[in-house]
Amino acid sequence: MTTETKIVVFWDVVECPLPDDLQPSLVSGNIELALQRQDYLPCNVSIRVYGKKNYEFKDEFLLANIMFLPAGDASARYNRMVKDIDKWALDNGESDLMVISRVNTELATYLADWKAKDFKILGARPENAPGKCSSCKMTTLDELFTQEWVWESLSVGGDPITRAAELS
Repeated sequence: MTTETKIVVFWDVVECPLPDDLQPSLVSGNIELALQRQDYLPCNVSIRVYGKKNYEFKDEFLLANIMFLPAGDASARYNRMVKDIDKWALDNGESDLMVISRVNTELATYLADWKAKDFKILGARPENAPGKCSSCKMTTLDELFTQEWVWESLSVGGDPITRAAELS
């Protein structure tokens, strides 16, 4: 059963870069495909990309109908993403969100606050990112994300990670 729920994707393209052989339009289509298999309609998926001001693919993102938000260094990208999530969540209370980033302590704690308000949070992080956040409110990112992908899999339309608890 497909859901009419809207989902917005907040993607840090510096922490989770485009795969070498894929264009932004193909990656966004792959993200939509992966979300469609989780019952989201492609027409209800909106993608926002955060990158450095001089990011080489920013025009390609815009041509692919993906909002590119130049934000600078890691701290600036985080701050811009948080402000945009706040605005989006206040304007779209019945929607879900996905964060594609190397989740740090501040971001995990921030997202945990939205999860406590019953927001469904999906996530993707690089394959080499840590699975634990030592100083976060929660011990693992498994507790934060409703569904989680490895970025390298999501970027090609792959399925979310299957957790042991889901199999039992």
